[in-house]
Amino acid sequence: MFATLSNDAPELLGESDRRELIRAERALADAGQSGRFVVARDAGAGPVGVLPVYPVARPYSAAPHPRLVLDGSTATQGWRTGCYLGSLGRAPAMVAVRPGTEPGPVRAALLKAGWDLVTERSHQLDFACFPLLDDELLAAVSPLVAADDPVLVESLEAFIPVTFDSFAGYLAAQSRSRREMIRKEQRRFRSAGLRIIEVELSARHQELAPLLRNVEQKYHVAGTVDQYANYLAGIADSLGDQTTCLAVFGDDDPDAKEPVAFTVIWRQDGVWRLRCWGCDYERTAGAFAYFNLIAYEPLRLAIGAGAQRLVLGRGSLEAKLGRGAELLRLTSVAVPLGAAGTE
Repeated sequence: MFATLSNDAPELLGESDRRELIRAERALADAGQSGRFVVARDAGAGPVGVLPVYPVARPYSAAPHPRLVLDGSTATQGWRTGCYLGSLGRAPAMVAVRPGTEPGPVRAALLKAGWDLVTERSHQLDFACFPLLDDELLAAVSPLVAADDPVLVESLEAFIPVTFDSFAGYLAAQSRSRREMIRKEQRRFRSAGLRIIEVELSARHQELAPLLRNVEQKYHVAGTVDQYANYLAGIADSLGDQTTCLAVFGDDDPDAKEPVAFTVIWRQDGVWRLRCWGCDYERTAGAFAYFNLIAYEPLRLAIGAGAQRLVLGRGSLEAKLGRGAELLRLTSVAVPLGAAGTE
């Protein structure tokens, strides 16, 4: 088995992974960049695994700033250009292995080849980062970077197991105090004159982009509205019918022309994952729009579709736990490289 560098991912990926790689490539192309793929090959079987390697740089329109991936770590100060291995930082890292292949040796070969690629170019980069690794991938990455003073940041990702046959069943599974809280939040949302409807992301990405920028600005790393519009358009184009976009409109907007909040959900087989959300904070103040939009309505739809898990993402963990979520541990590993601190 050996690893090679390619501009194209091999045809060993499942449909969901393939679409995500296409989305990432288009997002990078909009920023004038392109990713590469480390491909593991078997002499008798051809490609057996792939690891994406993505260049990232300011203004971070295609990918989140490493400060966000590393949950605000001050170690990222001065990091301008680098690369992400495994994902673009918004979803857990992917090291794809062909079904029927022993995964351990393939993943180890891919990760080592990816790290070798990075170290060969370390004088040109401020950092390299393996975003959001599960425990198995973390165990494989740790020996590669142990001598390089890595920054390790543990994150917890919230998800709701979809084990209910109805939203009423979800409510019944909560404690009495939680049920009362959820019902109160739903009533407050409705009494604020707000409603949620599904919209076509491909048709609405331009008007949703400012709402996404509002949320990103809270972390002081926001790009331009056009960059966020391109990001949303890329999701719509590449993930296509695997996405659901829910938007909030006021009852005083019967034609649904001016969204005040939205979320995008990626339906990946039996797992539904929130990709992003945006909001007009002033218009939705006090209406509990966040959990109505990112939890209650998506959960109702996920139950109806027979999904197995609704992934709510990182952040606001205590509040998500209070609404029936569980936690999955993920760890991001970053290493400062030769260009860090230079001009």
